[in-house]
Amino acid sequence: MSKTVSAGVAMFAMLFGAGNVIFLLALGREAGSMVGWAILGFCLTAVLVPLLGLISMMLYDGDYRRFLGRTGLIPGVILTMVCMVLIGPFGAIPRCINIAYSATKWYFPDLPLAYFGAGAVTLIFFLAFKQSSVVELIGKYLGPLKLSLLLAIIVVGILWVQGNPTLVDVSPESLVLKGMTEGYGTMDLLGTIFFSGLIVRSLKRGMEDESDYKAIAFEGLKAGSIGALLLGLVYTGFCLVASFHGPSVADVNRYELLNALAPYILGPQGGMLTNAAVAVSCVVTALALTTVLAEYLHKTIFRGRIGYIPALAVTTVLSGLMTNLGFMQIMTLIVPIVVACYPALIMLAFTNLGYKLFGFPYVKAPVFITLAITIFFMLR
Repeated sequence: MSKTVSAGVAMFAMLFGAGNVIFLLALGREAGSMVGWAILGFCLTAVLVPLLGLISMMLYDGDYRRFLGRTGLIPGVILTMVCMVLIGPFGAIPRCINIAYSATKWYFPDLPLAYFGAGAVTLIFFLAFKQSSVVELIGKYLGPLKLSLLLAIIVVGILWVQGNPTLVDVSPESLVLKGMTEGYGTMDLLGTIFFSGLIVRSLKRGMEDESDYKAIAFEGLKAGSIGALLLGLVYTGFCLVASFHGPSVADVNRYELLNALAPYILGPQGGMLTNAAVAVSCVVTALALTTVLAEYLHKTIFRGRIGYIPALAVTTVLSGLMTNLGFMQIMTLIVPIVVACYPALIMLAFTNLGYKLFGFPYVKAPVFITLAITIFFMLR
């Protein structure tokens, strides 16, 4: 497997985590016979927007400090800290662990969340111990395993269909908007902003001239396109599976949908395999996030006064503690911040891309106006 392909698989594996599984299946079940429109909307915000962010980040050599710092020194620092809260031990990492726990608990109902969380963060700690090998570990081993397991339920779920999707009486426009809203909730733009640095460093190790940022950006674009293609493929497959089999799991909580669908489609043993895929998916994403957070603590917060390993320990311990809040409590904490900041981040990606490609000079006004408008509508 070439380094570029491996990086693309790693990007897919790092982005396809907890929110993607939940939002996709719920969307497909709700869209029913008109699932194609929902898939279109979902891919706009969960594939194209992260790809846009990745292209922008590659032009900044994967350096999120420079990328976010174009809003100004102090706003850039604040924005970075807010993003780290969202993707770190107070947001996305414990959310991933909770979804992995949900998949595991389906077969081990007496397993306490605290024990599972402690085991998960311990595993993540050892997997992230050697920071330089994380992308290779994900791209060469964990990513292909994750993709294979996810594709298994998609293929069988589409081939084995009994009955028809639920007929829905809604407009295509409303389903596109619904899909865009659900894709927005994956927060994958945040992932690309902070995972890009890991991808760039991995690609540089395979290039003779590490200073040629254009060549690195081109390789990054190819890797990102592979990751985006895989995301779109899996998103489409899961939405179709949920739409075809939605009537059979109509009364299941959206957070338990895959846990219910997997044994229904594949049988008890196949279902266990697929639930293992969910657990692997979430742990892989949590691994990438943990690596980013530990590096941030090591280099930015503590300015090298503590090493990467102690910073990694702090990150995993905090993540384990926050995991005990449960999925719904974590979502209650982070959703208002995501809703407030995400449109401004999308605008920042557009303006940064415009600046690098066309010399577009404006960044602060568009970003802060977008943020102000978003907060205004939130407070109404």
